[in-house]
Amino acid sequence: MDDRRIQLLGISGSLRAESTNTRLLRAAKNFAPPGVDFHLTAKVAGLPLFNPDTDPAESDVVGQWIREVRAADGVIVSTPEYARGYPGALKNALDWLVNTDAWIHKPFMLLNASARSTVAQRTLTTVLETMSGIHIEAASVTLPLLGTKMTVSQIVGNNEFAADIGRALQTFAVAVQAQAAGSAHIA
Repeated sequence: MDDRRIQLLGISGSLRAESTNTRLLRAAKNFAPPGVDFHLTAKVAGLPLFNPDTDPAESDVVGQWIREVRAADGVIVSTPEYARGYPGALKNALDWLVNTDAWIHKPFMLLNASARSTVAQRTLTTVLETMSGIHIEAASVTLPLLGTKMTVSQIVGNNEFAADIGRALQTFAVAVQAQAAGSAHIA
């Protein structure tokens, strides 16, 4: 692979302004390894409801969303569990990607803010793999943030959380780089 920086995209499944999952992703940005850029998307909240009869080119925000995901070398998803599933806004965002090449062979990892949200994590993994994503399970990590009001700086400053997030992002970056190098050899 060339010396190009790895581009990671963070996606929060929550639309809450003070979401634990969004704070976790913001904290994770602080642990991006050298040579890695980490961008947190804000597109999920602005997407119209998915309709397979609608051409994505008819919506600026849908087009931006697809291009944003396509440009990412890897994706980090953090989502809450609502009623034993992940939120509808995240499902809607993923549905817009199904008939595109944006998610094909896309490495992804999960950052989980609650040990209780196992059903949503399994369901989300199944959906993302069905969309031809590549789950880097060794990079996925769960942190016990449920019920806490920890700020981004408190998460970053917690030695245990910092070590777990740092290891996860390092593992993910290595896997993403290996995936990109393998794809380059195929092309």
